[in-house]
Amino acid sequence: MNTVILGGTATINDLVSVARFGAKVAFSKEYEERVNHCRAHVDRFSHEGKAIYGLTTGLGDNWKKFIPEKDRETIQRNNIYAHTCAVGEPIAEECTRAMMFVMLCHFGSGHTGIRLETLALIRDMLNAGISPVVPGHGSVGYLTLEGHIGMVMIGEGKATYQGETLDGAEALKRAGLKPVVLSSKEGLVILSGTTSVTAFASLAIYDAQTLSLTADIAGSFTLEVLKGTLMAMDERLMAVRPHPDQINTAANIRAILKDSPMLERYRGHRVQDALSIRCMPQLHGPVKKAVKDAQTTLAIELNSSVDNPLIFDEEDGGAVALMGCNADGTYAGMASDNLCIAITDLCKMSNSRIDRLLNSLVSELPAFLNKNADFNNGLMMIQYASAGLQGELRILAHPAVVDNLTTCANQEDYVNMGYNAAKKAYDSMHLAKYILAAELICDGQALDCYEDKSCARGTQAIYDLLRSKVPEMDNDMPLTPYLEAVSQQIIDRDYIRTVEASVGALKF
Repeated sequence: MNTVILGGTATINDLVSVARFGAKVAFSKEYEERVNHCRAHVDRFSHEGKAIYGLTTGLGDNWKKFIPEKDRETIQRNNIYAHTCAVGEPIAEECTRAMMFVMLCHFGSGHTGIRLETLALIRDMLNAGISPVVPGHGSVGYLTLEGHIGMVMIGEGKATYQGETLDGAEALKRAGLKPVVLSSKEGLVILSGTTSVTAFASLAIYDAQTLSLTADIAGSFTLEVLKGTLMAMDERLMAVRPHPDQINTAANIRAILKDSPMLERYRGHRVQDALSIRCMPQLHGPVKKAVKDAQTTLAIELNSSVDNPLIFDEEDGGAVALMGCNADGTYAGMASDNLCIAITDLCKMSNSRIDRLLNSLVSELPAFLNKNADFNNGLMMIQYASAGLQGELRILAHPAVVDNLTTCANQEDYVNMGYNAAKKAYDSMHLAKYILAAELICDGQALDCYEDKSCARGTQAIYDLLRSKVPEMDNDMPLTPYLEAVSQQIIDRDYIRTVEASVGALKF
């Protein structure tokens, strides 16, 4: 199993490896040294009694209240208690693990003042498979979800371990770990920052990249079975509107269909294809650009210091605590809102292609790809499901970061709503995979409607992978199991790997 070593630049792929695929986490010597160096400053500040937000004072409007040194362990525990107020169904385990990984990245930057032993507990919980139970609603961009992770760290709350939901203390005990007693500033560090926003957005970006390449694959298959033309993918057309992602999308489609006997057989069948076919480079391209823009933003966010206050060395060997608001989640939130719009647009086009596959008036194939129309409906209803999913995506595409409320007695007189944006993006990817799965299922059934099923090497590989989960449908059957199976193939990147093994690396 892979191990992600923290200390250099962390990547979204590192996060996904740990959160989704169970990679272990280790600290480099550099990581440990910078954490210990910064903590020494915090200990000195604490003894000196300087007025530093969250370290020697209360939080929010309580910044005016000085906390004596003897009471600081109590106040840090109380900070966790007070912020443990998220509600509703728990978030997915991979989201909780992603949050814990982000905590290690952010808190170990060398500017937060958290102790190495506290970070080591988060690391050890990840490596042991302890996942705090974190309700998924009630965050403006930070604070509440993080409190539920903090509860398990102090031996309270709930966590899952080896398939059981346990009290936090019991989960730690079974894994051979001990709770931590939080020291000066540590409760604040755990709660503050852009942990949840960065975690959810990073997972969404990884899946958005997967979906946008899979849309090239599904769209290519649709073009072929609808007797389309590659004219709209011509390099000369792309060169005079040289957006890189448009050029790369057209190149992917040409590569997948370059040796298609079906396209050759129906060459000149129509003057031009419908927009959902010929405009794939011009729509898939902007989607990929939005994903890349989000990747750039989150790569910075993942490797940032986002606590408040942050600790910095000074030339005289001392240090200063600077109060600001790197904890704001708007960068990741706005990127997430844009991701929602992009993936909804991608699926809009896929839904149009599904309609063309099922509509005999334009497909020149049996209505609803129904091979036995007397007593069967064919794939009629898969379009209804896909249309319903598209409706949900449109709702999620409404931006979250433009919303605002005032909190904390007007001390926080605007909130970024970044968490709502990032959660929407993560949820959008979950819905979008089913729409692309529906298109692929229709593609396979459409190919089966031809007597001569010879097709491009790339699409033959797609068809074979599809048929490993979905049979040719001569009669009606429940479709949910097949949508689930194909959507899992999509999110596991099976179609991307299969196509690349056949035609070479796709461009993103």
